Amino acid sequence: MKSWPIILAVALAGCERATQPPPAADAPPVKVQTAVVQPQKIPDIYEVVGTVRPKVGATVSPKVMATIQQIPVKPGDTVKAGDVLAQLDDREMRAGFERAQSDYDRYKKLLDQGVATAVEFQSAEERYRVAKAALSHASITAPFDGIVADKLCEVGDLAVPGKPLFTVEQSNDYRLEAYVPERYSGAVPVGATVHVIVEAIGGECDATVGEVIPASDPASRSFLIKVDLHRRKPLKSGLFGRAQIVVGERTGLFVPKTAVRERGQLTFVYLTHEGRVQMRLVRLGKTHGDKVELLSGVEAGEKLIVSAEGELSDGRRVQ
Repeated sequence: MKSWPIILAVALAGCERATQPPPAADAPPVKVQTAVVQPQKIPDIYEVVGTVRPKVGATVSPKVMATIQQIPVKPGDTVKAGDVLAQLDDREMRAGFERAQSDYDRYKKLLDQGVATAVEFQSAEERYRVAKAALSHASITAPFDGIVADKLCEVGDLAVPGKPLFTVEQSNDYRLEAYVPERYSGAVPVGATVHVIVEAIGGECDATVGEVIPASDPASRSFLIKVDLHRRKPLKSGLFGRAQIVVGERTGLFVPKTAVRERGQLTFVYLTHEGRVQMRLVRLGKTHGDKVELLSGVEAGEKLIVSAEGELSDGRRVQ
């Protein structure tokens, strides 16, 4: 009777062993597709960040001093050249114009009658032209077709010559302005092709270097480039963008992205060694197209498992 517990424990242990799945080494071989890891030459890319700007933009300021009476536009509105952006109080300017016009007409008659001199008439004529020009400046108009990017005034504000009231931009052409380290000055000549990524619109686009400012910034030791964007999606001024500049060529170990796996914080690939799966932790580098660089963990000549028709695990046989 006392030996029953011992016999029962042995029997239970045997049942547990029988129900456990076979280890990976004893599992049936899994069909895999492999590729030999070989060094590859790729373009060496240096990435710079920049800001999207319009190729054509203007800050609109008044030419006369007066109170703003009306603002018929708002930021984002589309305008045509000559459309009114703001209307100034022109009562004083109109009164001055009417006085100058009256003097001009009077002196013209006196000149015809031989009473006024030519100098007096020319002086009256000059005052008339100035008053007429001032009156025409009471309407602040768009300099070209585009959109109102910013409004820096409100009704009732005093418009002062030289003080910006609006920013107008052409919406059909944009460029990315970025600073490039001076050591790469020879890598971005005018006309060079650059790949640009603007994440805000989820778009990538090819671009061409349109301008290179030759003067380097002494503080940052960099120079400004202006890259013309060949856009596929609508852009806006001020967006963040990244330009990828080819500065040379380098060699690295690149594998398909689909072959790289992640589990928690571990990044690894599966290799084949002596007919079995071998898991290898790796450290990733830069991405190039549909491939990613392996900085460590794999050596050239090893066989990488690209795809498999079953579950992979360390030590499992492969076919």
